[in-house]
Amino acid sequence: MREDSVALRLRAAVHDDYPTLFKLDQACFAPGIAWSKTELEYFLKYPGNLSIVAENEAGRIVGFAIAGRQRRQGALLGRLITIDVDQALRRRGVGHRLLEEIEAQLRGIGATAVLLEVAVDNTAAQEFYVRHGFARTVRIPGYYLGRIDALAMEKHLG
Repeated sequence: MREDSVALRLRAAVHDDYPTLFKLDQACFAPGIAWSKTELEYFLKYPGNLSIVAENEAGRIVGFAIAGRQRRQGALLGRLITIDVDQALRRRGVGHRLLEEIEAQLRGIGATAVLLEVAVDNTAAQEFYVRHGFARTVRIPGYYLGRIDALAMEKHLG
């Protein structure tokens, strides 16, 4: 564990978390890139999606992650929908722990890889994913708001 990391408790998201998760997502991403209330609720409720919440020692939600699953050429893959971390706690191990847990759960259901998209101008997120073993696979023109390109990234789960 990193020296500056925070003590966390990870758990599955529950319905009562929704307002806090929405507020955190709005703080983490620009308008139009952050999920709408309807979208976030859909991802949280969609059957088979994985939703993990990180709480600090006081029980306050400081981050969350959502992943779905899909098939490609018969293989089960995970799709990282979002990782959101309270800005005051970034670079303190919260995102790492959330990603580690999502990957473990995806492996547990037989996923062979995890996919994601990230805005080309979000270099901090790109660097985070590269540090965690993701490779850039393709650039997607106009993915965000019809004008911001995204990078698709992939990590094989061993």
